[in-house]
Amino acid sequence: MKENEVLNNETENHTIEKWNKILQDYDNYVKEYLKDYKKSLQGNSISLSKYPYMKIKSEALYKKLKKADDKKILTQSQIKKILKIQLKIVTACCE
Repeated sequence: MKENEVLNNETENHTIEKWNKILQDYDNYVKEYLKDYKKSLQGNSISLSKYPYMKIKSEALYKKLKKADDKKILTQSQIKKILKIQLKIVTACCE
């Protein structure tokens, strides 16, 4: 029985680490998206061309995280992190 418990804990830890990495990627893409979004509003043509890609990538990562949340794979801490990231988007778009 202990061997199964060790394997289950290792699998659970690996899963948590995997989703933490995806969350970090999501946060990074959102930060870049918001930076390019703000610059594009000021007429920066480089940011104007980059920010749509960043938006698509961040939305794809969010969908992946949402699906994991729906399947109850994410921890409470990870869900809170998603909400914080979403709040960044709302705050930036309302300025």
